[in-house]
Amino acid sequence: MGFPTVASALASRAIECAPSAFALPALPGAEILAFNVAHVSKFTLDTPFFIPSLAFEAPEDGLSFCNISVTYTHPGQQDTINTQIWLPDAWNERFMGNGGGGWVAGYFDPALAWAVSQGYSAGSTDGGHAATTPASEWGVLSPGNINLYALQDLASLSLNDMALLGKFLSSAYYGKSPDYAYWKGCSQGGRQGMMMAQRYPDAYQGILAEAPAFNWNTFIPSAYWPQTIMNKLNVYPQACELNAFTAAAIQACDALDGVIDGIISLPSLCRFDPFTLVGQNFSCDGSAKTFSNEAAMVVNGTWTGPTNEDGKSIWPGLTHDSSLLAHSNTTCVANGTCTGLPFIVSADWIQYFLKKNASFELTSLTPDQFPEIVDASIDQFQSIIGTENPNLSGFRDAGGKLLTFHGIADEYIPYQGTAWYHDRVEARDAGVDKYFRHFEAPGVAHCYGGIGAYPSNALHSLIDWVENGNPPNVLKAEASQARQDGKIWERDLCLYPTISVYQGGDPAISSSYKCV
Repeated sequence: MGFPTVASALASRAIECAPSAFALPALPGAEILAFNVAHVSKFTLDTPFFIPSLAFEAPEDGLSFCNISVTYTHPGQQDTINTQIWLPDAWNERFMGNGGGGWVAGYFDPALAWAVSQGYSAGSTDGGHAATTPASEWGVLSPGNINLYALQDLASLSLNDMALLGKFLSSAYYGKSPDYAYWKGCSQGGRQGMMMAQRYPDAYQGILAEAPAFNWNTFIPSAYWPQTIMNKLNVYPQACELNAFTAAAIQACDALDGVIDGIISLPSLCRFDPFTLVGQNFSCDGSAKTFSNEAAMVVNGTWTGPTNEDGKSIWPGLTHDSSLLAHSNTTCVANGTCTGLPFIVSADWIQYFLKKNASFELTSLTPDQFPEIVDASIDQFQSIIGTENPNLSGFRDAGGKLLTFHGIADEYIPYQGTAWYHDRVEARDAGVDKYFRHFEAPGVAHCYGGIGAYPSNALHSLIDWVENGNPPNVLKAEASQARQDGKIWERDLCLYPTISVYQGGDPAISSSYKCV
């Protein structure tokens, strides 16, 4: 299928890797503050990256590339953005933009090293703030005043700047423009990819957006919902109790898809009621404890998701086999006293961007206040970071291809949001499958992990679609760990809205399932 690898690299550099060899890029609306060029040889990573699809074995003598670091500002906005473009000695004539996660706009060395190891020229940006800088610093100008330019940099502007820089510098270094440009990212990186398709449709021919954190203005505050229930009850369950609820739900619903594999593949059929466990015993670090009604209320709220005063759903909750230790997390001291430990991005979003008050006590937020929190998020920030515009006509007309997949057991981002977005795009354009294809991954947690089958070669499927005109009808996937029987379970991920149905035979092999 002609997948890009170092072995198939076709181009070498046309100029030296030296500052004097490059003309400064002309970046619209920006002023270059620093432009540094250095050739790097024998580069290795001390710690392998944590996303399986970015794992690689570097050559024995390490990686060799031209590292270009660009620091720039948008005059009048008081921002400073750092972008790195790595240009490998052996180039596959493709550029790759790489996304980030959480509040981090880009992962730099780990993501860039993987891309360069495969022959891509590659880019990463800090979006205007360092990964270690808290949102209370980069997102706030002064008490009550949000740094909207900084949020815009993270949300969209720096991403397009990176694409422009990456393609310009690739063209200069190799003497020709990239044949293709791809985006790859998960979570925040997935949202960034969706933003590129929506707002900058000419930037990339292929976009792989994994577990995208879009629908931002509803999903991000909604992740705090379980904490509001705990605040109201003044009860913060221990992790062992939350895990015991999850284990019981999996036991009750696992077989609904015809296979007992520890995965709830058909979450819409799972009707497990956590209140049926109240009063029963569970084990916590070897000690017997009793399920409480209050803990069941927290768990039920996490599974159902936030609602308004009329009981109408605001956003879906997590599936029954998702870990409860993301949205409903707590921390406990030695005497057993526990407090809430919320998802940091949601807590930051509410405190600094919505309440605009560093002194706001998050534990005072209760379920009855929640609808106004979500409304404020939508009203104030939809156009900046919402990333849910279903009009992809520009991307379609530019010939772009968008590939998404989402783990059904995602503990941070409810998987339904990506499917719903696909539905909205399809409502506008019945021919959506010609340029946007979505897949769901049973048992896969946020971005990766879990015991489900993970599509580590999704990028290859995207490349085959973009370059050879072969749209994927399934994504080949396999579990990241062997089961107790030593088998690595395989399963094809089905093109949404079809689902994988067990047909009989060995449940560990993909041929035992059919997409229907």
